[in-house]
Amino acid sequence: MRVGLALLTLFPGRVGGSETYVRGLLREYRAGNGPDDVTVLANRHVMESYRELAGGPVRLQHVASYRPGDGTATRMLAMAGAAALPGRAARDIPPDLDLVHYGVTVPIPATTAPRVVTLHDVQHHDLPGLFSGAERAYRRWAYDGSARQATVVVTSSEFSRGRIVEKLRIEPERVEVVHFGIDAERFAPGPREGDDQALDGLGVRRRFAFYPANLWPHKNHERLLEALALLGDPELQLVLTGQDYGRLERLRGRARELGVDPRVHHLGHVPASALSALYRRAELLVFPSLYEGFGAPPLEAMACGCPVAASDRASIPEVCGGAALLFDPESPESIAATVRSALEDEDVRARLRSDGLERAKAFTWRVAAERHQAIYERAAET
Repeated sequence: MRVGLALLTLFPGRVGGSETYVRGLLREYRAGNGPDDVTVLANRHVMESYRELAGGPVRLQHVASYRPGDGTATRMLAMAGAAALPGRAARDIPPDLDLVHYGVTVPIPATTAPRVVTLHDVQHHDLPGLFSGAERAYRRWAYDGSARQATVVVTSSEFSRGRIVEKLRIEPERVEVVHFGIDAERFAPGPREGDDQALDGLGVRRRFAFYPANLWPHKNHERLLEALALLGDPELQLVLTGQDYGRLERLRGRARELGVDPRVHHLGHVPASALSALYRRAELLVFPSLYEGFGAPPLEAMACGCPVAASDRASIPEVCGGAALLFDPESPESIAATVRSALEDEDVRARLRSDGLERAKAFTWRVAAERHQAIYERAAET
């Protein structure tokens, strides 16, 4: 079977979990745990960033007829052009693909082959107030339309499957759940050689809570700052990572109002080695997200032996499976009380570490890749 993996609209390093997903699959495909032939349909950014993932059954093909742009405005313009003139973006697509997998959802390039579409969530339906009218219109085309046209939809949790079926009115049998995997080589208990070097220069202190998340509204950073102010622990630092999307100054302003600004460190996008080192050094992961289609950071932290306190919303309880302390993410008081328990009760901390390590073992990219292979075969036969 010859599978095309469409990544034309992907900007490496900017989209969080969606990119973790396609990279995890490609590593397994390259190792032979997937289709016999995988052609990554790549823009120039992906060609540069994904070279190390080529090999074995996986090859990169530069689709020069699609020009991805360099920023948000030019990216949107490129997608609009591809939607208006689908033949142009499809000029460099191999004609003999048995199937196209839209790994980042957006239905570019157009194809008449069977389609597998990965849709992680329908947050724009469940939390519409967090999106502008233009963003909702884009998602209705790029997400809803793509999923409705798919032969099979892949999503990452039972929670998301239920919401996709209800909100998009897609037949339940057309929606398959495949959980993310965890990179067990990167995410493992420590201390590990190289951690000090990875963290050198980041300015983090030994005693800190960690939250890796882009500054999107649903990630709920402001309530986390309010909880930090309520904790009454002046020595505890809060380390944040991820893209800021122009929202960092507002968050800094709120931290100053609460009197916690000196204790909040936003590191921006950090390399993979630093991310795993941060999990191993943190006192705990705190994950106050209001909405996740999956939510990999709690599992990554568990795999590193880091206790987890997390939101009780959306897919997060399903993913954590009882191995985390859960709180109401809309209540700073609930966040603070749960974090305090995870920091101060050594019996609780020991249980969280033990249960977390066991929970993380259940999520592997090899299983995810093999499940995708079965879904590809089903879609091609359909």
